Amino acid sequence: MKVPAASEATSLEVKMTPMIDVVFLLLVFFVWTSSFEKPEFDLPSSIVQPPQGTSEVQTADQPVESFDEIVVRLIESSGIMQIRMNGQAIDSADQLHQRLAEILALDVEPSVVIDPDGSITMDDAVHIYDVARSAGAARVLFATDDAPDNPVSPQVAP
Repeated sequence: MKVPAASEATSLEVKMTPMIDVVFLLLVFFVWTSSFEKPEFDLPSSIVQPPQGTSEVQTADQPVESFDEIVVRLIESSGIMQIRMNGQAIDSADQLHQRLAEILALDVEPSVVIDPDGSITMDDAVHIYDVARSAGAARVLFATDDAPDNPVSPQVAP
């Protein structure tokens, strides 16, 4: 059987315009949905060890060179809440407000991470959150423990 001449003469043609449109739509989708923020599990914790080979330890009288994030720890000691900002003791919430305002006046936008101990009341934690926001911090986060102190086991019905 003889093949018709019309099918031999046509060549396969690939249209590039729709393919370019699809590539640009995929590019826009991936840029739009990607997140450039640091994951929360990378926040500093008490488990993190300093890198090996560092001989210099930052003391309280040395200035902090970068402000990527500021960690405010709230610790209860003998019924009194103690505030520590990046390892340095802070006397009061007013002093914390002043120090945060000084840092934010340097035209940097660090994240402020509030890390309360389990014995700190929600009222105190929210008060420190309000202090950080009133100092001008645009991003204030709370840190939590991964493992609760009293895990609740699921109840199984008999």
